[in-house]
Amino acid sequence: MAIYLYDESILEKFKAWTNSANMHIYGPNESTRLFEIIADTTNDRPIDLPVLSIRRPYGYTILNYNKKPLTYDGMMLESTCKKSITLNAIPISIDYQIDIYTRYYKEADEFMRNIIFNVINFPTLKIIIPYNNSQIIHNCNMRINSNTVEDNSDIPERLISG
Repeated sequence: MAIYLYDESILEKFKAWTNSANMHIYGPNESTRLFEIIADTTNDRPIDLPVLSIRRPYGYTILNYNKKPLTYDGMMLESTCKKSITLNAIPISIDYQIDIYTRYYKEADEFMRNIIFNVINFPTLKIIIPYNNSQIIHNCNMRINSNTVEDNSDIPERLISG
């Protein structure tokens, strides 16, 4: 499985969405020890906010765990006289958690509003899969799984609780 390709794609999409906001974005590879990484890269200087962290807290879910034609026989992607490319695939669902750290509550609310707007209106992720010396483009969609956004401003990591 090449889950990191999805991680990289979602990270690039969020960077493009927040390009003009001067926001530091950390992907699933960096967010497990987010504050330690920030402290190491800034030589223990104060953290520059805002920070957006994208995590994969639960791994991923296999949507089809039975033998199907797509899993063993594959899907024909390209066929010429010289070669053909067949891709075997198992559908999965990847859950991400987005954490936004800001100095002010109003700022966090604005970032979250924009992210929800973009995910709902522009959900397509373009994944480039290197396969048999080819670059296969796979499009998938992001969905918001929960209808609630959690405010955890009372956590100890916050500068001013509440």
